[in-house]
Parts: sequence; C-alpha cells; structure tokens
Amino acid sequence: MWETYFQPASVEQALDLLARYGEAGRVINGGTDLLVEIERKVRTPAAIIDVSRIRGLDAIRLEGGTFHLGPSVTHNQAAGSRELIERAYPLARACWEVGAPQIRNRGTIAGNLVTASPANDTISPLWAMKGKVTLKSAARGERTILLSDFMRGVRKTALASDEMLTDISFPALQENERGTFIKLGLRQAQAISVVNVAAVLS
Repeated sequence: MWETYFQPASVEQALDLLARYGEAGRVINGGTDLLVEIERKVRTPAAIIDVSRIRGLDAIRLEGGTFHLGPSVTHNQAAGSRELIERAYPLARACWEVGAPQIRNRGTIAGNLVTASPANDTISPLWAMKGKVTLKSAARGERTILLSDFMRGVRKTALASDEMLTDISFPALQENERGTFIKLGLRQAQAISVVNVAAVLS
C-alpha cells in the first residue's frame, strides 16, 4: 500500500508532486485500473496523487473539427455524449462496452490509455481515429504525441515519471467517414476483451 495520499487543487500542484516523487508517485483518478494493480503488486507507489477533484478536467470539447477530452472524462460521459456518438462513434461504442455501469461511471479514458493493457477497449478506436495525447511536466513543459507513439507495448507507454496526461485529442469523423468498434469477450456482457477492433473508412 502507499504511504502518502495527496489531493491537489490544480494540475500545477499535481505536477509539482510528480516532480518531487518521480517513480514513487502515481496519479489516480477513477482508480479502476490502478487499485487493481496495487492490490496485485504490479505497481507499488509510495505516494498517490488524486486528481479527481481538480475542476475542468472532465470537459468534452469540439473545437475546429477536433475533439478534446480532459483526463477526468469517464467512459459513461463519453458513451452518453451526443457529439461523440455522432462524430466519434467508434470511441462512444467502445466506452459503452466497458465493464459494468459502476466501472463506466468511475473509470476514465485517460486511465485506460496510461494502463496500456491490450484488453483496454478505448485504445483501438482512438488509434484508428489518429488520436493524440498531451503530456505535461513541471520541468519540461508540454508535449503532444500520436497515440501510436505513446503506446510502447504491453503496459508500457511514453509517459515519463514526472508527467501527467492532460488532454486526449482526435479529429471528428468527416461527412464521408464511418467507423465502428467490435470486441470479442468470453461472455455476452461485462467481459474483458480477448480481441477488439476499431475501423474508420472513408
């Protein structure tokens, strides 16, 4: 278990804590992945930095044809967003397929990406829609990279120990584009993906 729990009031405070603790610190938001990892001793952080109370991180915005999702956007928020259903259907459908309602209410899309499990449903639709992530550090500032560069393998990402994922962005589907998401699990509902696929066609 962790030794210290922090609840910063701003992204800047969270970044300062990450800079102080480095590998020993871990950001938590929904906690649906991280708490399981801690229980299984996959991760053993000394400090937990809870960003779930920072205002404004749960926004879904469409600006100039590009969607921006804050790091606190939950799966249910995305699944219930009319704009995402109409112009980012693969992601909305993937979010609807995640676990039970309780998990969808707590779990965040950003957490799904940072955990980088092959079974996580939101990775493939965001990859298919040319998604990008913005990473922020107190020492080095901000950088935005393609999701395909962010993912480095099973449970491996390009996120540095002092960085926080602050934005997920991707272009809205155009009038001539259609996309979807399909998963195969071991049962009909509340199943972890054995295989999932997302496609966008023009």
